[in-house]
Amino acid sequence: MLTSNICSIVQFLAGLPFTPAPRETEADASGDVKTLDRQLKTRLYLIIKSDAEGNLSGPRWTLPSTLAETNESLLAAAERAVSDSVGSDLKLWCPSNAPMAVNMRVYNDKLPESFRENYFGEKIFYYRVQYDNTGGGVDEAAMKADDYAWLTREEIVEKIEEERGKHQAKFFHFML
Repeated sequence: MLTSNICSIVQFLAGLPFTPAPRETEADASGDVKTLDRQLKTRLYLIIKSDAEGNLSGPRWTLPSTLAETNESLLAAAERAVSDSVGSDLKLWCPSNAPMAVNMRVYNDKLPESFRENYFGEKIFYYRVQYDNTGGGVDEAAMKADDYAWLTREEIVEKIEEERGKHQAKFFHFML
């Protein structure tokens, strides 16, 4: 019964004057990573190039991040991290109040004491905050990050592995 219904739907659709749009866009062909109009068959993530993490070797690719302020929820801090990095025009929504991952990072002894302030390390909470396509986008004029890109999980893992090694790349692979 189900097979005959599917066959009749396929036959009906085959008779319509419809041609599906190609999955590869001009942005894919040109390598433009600053647009969401690419890699239509997979999910894209916003990644920024910034030195906000206190990296001594200069800016590196990362997800938008910030320190939570007093009496600020972690979700509000996550939304602020994005707007601080790429401007407030980007419309977002979060499907959950719970973080999708937590990473404990031990401070390197080579970091300045003023940065470490006698703390052992930090807990980094990752939230899935999704783009709401009702309008808005990255505001390059208000952007505090050095650069940004909309990348697939595989592209992010590749960048992280180049900059930080396989251990961190593996974390991003399983988190995303």
